This record gives sequence, structure tokens and C-alpha cells, in this order.
Amino acid sequence: MQTQVKAQQDKVTQAAEKKARKLFLGSLLLSGLIIVHIVYLARTGGGILNTIRSFLPVVLLWSLTMTAYAFYVLASIARERAQALAESITDTRTGVFSLSYLRSCLEQEHRRAVELGVPAAVVYVDMVDLDRVNQDFGHAIGDIVLKAVAQLIADRVRTGDVVGRVGGDEFAVIMPEAGLREAEGIVRGIVGAIKGYQLELGKRGQIDFLGCRTGVAVFPAEGNTPDEIIAAARDKMARPAATGKE
Repeated sequence: MQTQVKAQQDKVTQAAEKKARKLFLGSLLLSGLIIVHIVYLARTGGGILNTIRSFLPVVLLWSLTMTAYAFYVLASIARERAQALAESITDTRTGVFSLSYLRSCLEQEHRRAVELGVPAAVVYVDMVDLDRVNQDFGHAIGDIVLKAVAQLIADRVRTGDVVGRVGGDEFAVIMPEAGLREAEGIVRGIVGAIKGYQLELGKRGQIDFLGCRTGVAVFPAEGNTPDEIIAAARDKMARPAATGKE
């Protein structure tokens, strides 16, 4: 994950540096033309001091312009690097974190669990009605529902928890320093929010009472590696007793 982010940031930086080089070369060219013109006027009888005085306002204006533009280039680099970082860790369809960022966070929590003995919970949420929504109302409405569910999940987790889209209609929540009981309490809130979701579509009807399945697994009791904890959460999600849908 960090390698991907750095690669995108480097690409943005290289583009900004290319702009800066063009600016520098243009500045050198214009400065050279000004010097040549000053020498020409001095030799044709204007006098070097008088010529310099006449060009001083132009030189000052040029210096201020180049300084302002240099700050603009630096600000552009910072802004574009931040945008590249945001795009690399965000799922564009829902606005929550991407799968690659989820895996990065999961690896970090695994290291903490092993080195410090700090637990961490992983929650899986699978929407079971999105296919029906897509079939009955179209994929555009399905995307609206998918994004709304992602926001419902994000609104009901703790500060510091990481919500991401695994793929399709599945989401995962990484809960640092959370045990099974605390995670299950969060899951109940998520399930209730999803079941209570409604979307009015006028004459086309209404979308409501969405169903979902959930699974919870905890480091290190139910997995010694990130892949094991993911598999444990998925296995629980597949069993009716572990689902959130009633």
C-alpha cells in the first residue's frame, strides 16, 4: 500500500517539477533578453545607469511575479500529492477506504496483536439485497444504496475504526483494541441502521428493510495472520447463526 501511494505521489511530483523547470528556463530566457536590451541601449547612448534605472521597475515586477508563481507551484505540488494519496486509499464508488488500504491496516493491527498482545476485531458486512435492488430499480439506484449503506456503517463505528469496501456489496471494519463483545455491540447498531434504511423513489416505489449478513473475528484468538482473521470473519458470515439478518 505504501509503495503504491509513494509511486503516485512521485508521479505527481515529477509532473510539478517539470512545470517548475519550464518556469525556470523561461525566467532565464526573459532575464537574458532584458540584459541584452540593457546593454544595447547603453551602447547606443542611453548610458548604463540611466538604462538600469529605466528597467528597474520591470525587473522588480518580474521578480515579484516569479516569486508568486513559485509559491503557486509549491502549493500545487502539495495539493496534488494530497489528492493522489486520497484517491489511492479511497473506494471511488462508496467513499470509504479501499481494499488495499484495509489490508495495510490489517497487517499493522496484526503486528500490534503479536508484539503487544493488543486485540483487534474484524467485522464483515454483506448486503444480501443489492442484487434485488439492481434488478428492480437499475444499477444507478443500486450505487446510491451501496454508498448510503457504506455511510451508515461509517456513522456507527468508533473514532479510529477503519471502514472499507472489500468488493461487490461486502464491507469490512477493522476495530483496533476491540474484543468480541464490543464488536458485536457495534454490529447490532450497523444491522439496525441498514434494516431501517429507506429510499423514496416516487412512482417507482420505495426501497426499505434491507438485509445483511455479518461476521466478527478477533485477533489473536481466531487468527494468527491477516488472511486467517479474514477467513474466520467470512466463515462466521456464512453461518446463519452468525448473520445479522433476522
